[in-house]
Parts: sequence; structure tokens; C-alpha cells
Amino acid sequence: MSGTDEEAYRRAKKKVRNLRHFYKHLLTFSVVIVFLHILNLMTSSYYWAIWPTLGWGVGISLHGIQLFDFSPFFGAEWEERKIKQIMERRAGKS
Repeated sequence: MSGTDEEAYRRAKKKVRNLRHFYKHLLTFSVVIVFLHILNLMTSSYYWAIWPTLGWGVGISLHGIQLFDFSPFFGAEWEERKIKQIMERRAGKS
């Protein structure tokens, strides 16, 4: 395998690992939130289960946005541009 193939393999492996972690996070979120809502409906007249749902939901949404590159401002393309910009600045100072 050439250097670029190895790099592509490492990136793909990292992406798959991150996907696995996201899906585990999503499954855990779903199970716990359903349990909390059932518990809330059985024990209280105040609907408190909405708060952990909203809080954790924001967290898992941000996790998904990062993983699937939905962020138009700080995605992979932005990162590559910044890396090139920093390297060019350093090369100019040398």
C-alpha cells in the first residue's frame, strides 16, 4: 500500500469508528429517554422528562452535525484551508 492509500485507510477507519460511537450514543439516548418519559408519566404530573430530552438531544445533534460534516463554517474543507493558510504563513517566515 502506498502512503496515500494508507492515509485514506486510516481516515476511513477513523470515520467508521466515529460512526460506531455515534450510533451507540444514539441508541443509548433513545433507550434512556424512552425510559425517562415512561417513568415521568407514571410518577409525576409535572412533565420534567422534556428537559433531559432537550439537553441530551442538543448534544447528540451537535455530535451528528460534526460527524456528518453538516457544519458549513467549521467542516473538513474549512480545516484544510486553515492548515494550508498556517503552513503558507510559516513557510513565508522561514
